[in-house]
Amino acid sequence: MRAILIPTLLVALFSFTALWLTGCQTSSAPADTAETTVNNRNLPPKRVDIRGSITTSRYNEGQVMLEVENFSPSPDSRYNRAYVLVLPTTQIVGPDGRSISLSEIRQGQNVAILLRGGGQGSMVGLGVARKMWVEDRF
Repeated sequence: MRAILIPTLLVALFSFTALWLTGCQTSSAPADTAETTVNNRNLPPKRVDIRGSITTSRYNEGQVMLEVENFSPSPDSRYNRAYVLVLPTTQIVGPDGRSISLSEIRQGQNVAILLRGGGQGSMVGLGVARKMWVEDRF
């Protein structure tokens, strides 16, 4: 009797588990999921280390040192001013969501930057840019 009961219980448990797991799936995903994911991937996150305007730019041996200043303090920006070293390997995303080169960075552009490095309190940041987004004028 025990030999028949164990396989029957295992089949019932397997069937119940299969029904439970497949019951959570939806029949179709939203139509704009792929397009929304691609568009949002190229947008800066809401909270960044510095979001502001490039006030000065200095070029030396393939590297660019930027001074970025946030003229209106924001809770979404960690620093009010930052000195950022931008290397040729830094990923830079343009306003259209496509990658741009380091030579297209100009003084006066609005940027959002994630830094690798520290800062001095909550006022001045200092570090190497991990990822940088050029934003439209606000």
